[in-house]
Amino acid sequence: MKHSPMIDRLFRVYYFFKFYPFRKERLVRRSIGPGHGFVGIQIDGLSCPHMQTALAKGYLPNIERHLKSGFSLREYHTGLPSTTPAAQAAIFYGDPAGIPAFRWFEKETGRLVSCNDPDHVQRFREKLFAGRRGLLEGGSSYSNILDGGASRSIFTVSSPHPQTLFGRFGGLRFVLLTVLHPLRICRMAGATILEYFTDIYDRWHYRKTRQWRVSEGLFPFIRIFCNVILRELQTFGVIADVYAGVPRIYTTYSGYDELAHHFGPESRAALKNLRYTDKRIGEIMRMLRHAPGADYQLVILSDHGQTPGYPFHNKYRETLGDAISAFLKSNQRTAVSAGPLDFTRAHLAFIRDEMDARPHRWRYRIYRKLKDGIQKRISQLVPETIKIDPEGGVVITYSSSLAHLYITGSPRRLRVEQIEAALPLLLLFLSSHTGIGLVLARGRGDDVCCFHSRGQIRGTEGEPPPAEKLAFLRPYGDPGELWPQLCRLAMEETCGDLILFGAYDGEQIVCFDDQVGGHGSIGGEQSRPFVILPQGHPVLQKKRLTGSTFLYHEVFKPCVAPPTP
Repeated sequence: MKHSPMIDRLFRVYYFFKFYPFRKERLVRRSIGPGHGFVGIQIDGLSCPHMQTALAKGYLPNIERHLKSGFSLREYHTGLPSTTPAAQAAIFYGDPAGIPAFRWFEKETGRLVSCNDPDHVQRFREKLFAGRRGLLEGGSSYSNILDGGASRSIFTVSSPHPQTLFGRFGGLRFVLLTVLHPLRICRMAGATILEYFTDIYDRWHYRKTRQWRVSEGLFPFIRIFCNVILRELQTFGVIADVYAGVPRIYTTYSGYDELAHHFGPESRAALKNLRYTDKRIGEIMRMLRHAPGADYQLVILSDHGQTPGYPFHNKYRETLGDAISAFLKSNQRTAVSAGPLDFTRAHLAFIRDEMDARPHRWRYRIYRKLKDGIQKRISQLVPETIKIDPEGGVVITYSSSLAHLYITGSPRRLRVEQIEAALPLLLLFLSSHTGIGLVLARGRGDDVCCFHSRGQIRGTEGEPPPAEKLAFLRPYGDPGELWPQLCRLAMEETCGDLILFGAYDGEQIVCFDDQVGGHGSIGGEQSRPFVILPQGHPVLQKKRLTGSTFLYHEVFKPCVAPPTP
């Protein structure tokens, strides 16, 4: 975008005073030589079709100008699972393996894993990515699930090193930014009040116009935190880092995703909220135009989309876990379980002993106690996302429109023959349930078994079933492209013995969570995220983009190397 030298000079003077405490950091980096890097901005949960709707309705004026200035919007297919943790593992490390959903159960250890919990994420981060260089090494991570090895990890669930509560919330850097920008803090306070009353109106309007109901719980507080406080503070941090010349910066704006889960991805509340995200992105763009501390490539993208849906419990008057427990109780008891699990260990406290055994300072111990206390209270207010049935011998984890069912008693995943021997009626019950679209299980060797309402099929990634047998997948997408993805997911050791996909009718998908917008599985817009790149970028020449690993190898990694003369 063209702008006059006079405007450039005025903005440079303005930013010089505004970010004066960071001038030394900027000068040190510039003394080393001209820096090259990227700023990655992720709009969580926004599909390419819904992005185009928001552009058409005028909710994204800054991004629209950005596109007109020589950039292109491109859709890609996210693969399975279509969740933020798997996508960020692919973006930051080039490998999403080992992350089968947003929540799962480790049969070998009897531990539950939830990507809402910093201890859980930190543990699997250390397990999966120990010793591996992340994309953000030497850079900054703001408001992400994974840190990508970033030196500065703020509002990020994981971190490459233990942090105090003060450090996790930005430390001295954010204190300086707050002191130097009192007007922004006042704006944030006003926006908090406005967001509270907007939420009241949106809930009233939704109840009048929509059939499905979701519980409120902590949602009003989550909405205010994501859409006001977090959005302002992460923008603070990114702009300061751009001025200082930090080479790798990645941030996630999660407000749309939260609203889309609650009101629907096409709802006025979710789409209108993008206007405020666009304003913050506009601030980052302005800094990149006028006073960046390095030569940056701006990449705007989403990690997955969302498909309109409805909660399982709304239609069937019970949760998925309750439906399965009731079936097991009235029909059969598992013969696989060697006895009841230690379910107190399976709850959120299981990692605490391991974490507390590490040497920490008093500030970290205070953070741990505060976190545990808050989580204990929160767990009583949030809808069910995990079902532990000691009598039936199963653990079921929900991640929006994807669920994993684990049969206890064996430290390894069971093959379909073992499941049928132990629970001969369970597969029939699940595959014939109208709320479940398909069920995956692992067979012998590389064999994958898929059960659905019209029967069952077997095959491998290299030897798929005949096309006519895959026809039942057509509502979910191209069967020839979906089958290899289903096979790769089914072979993951961390997946459930049975993998359940919410039914999709071409318009709406069944959400096992308490949501009216879903993702994680297949069907509809959830698999259709976007990326915005400069016109002429090599990636744009490709016919079809599948999976998120191309973002690591072909989009972000080339940005940190200086251009060849």
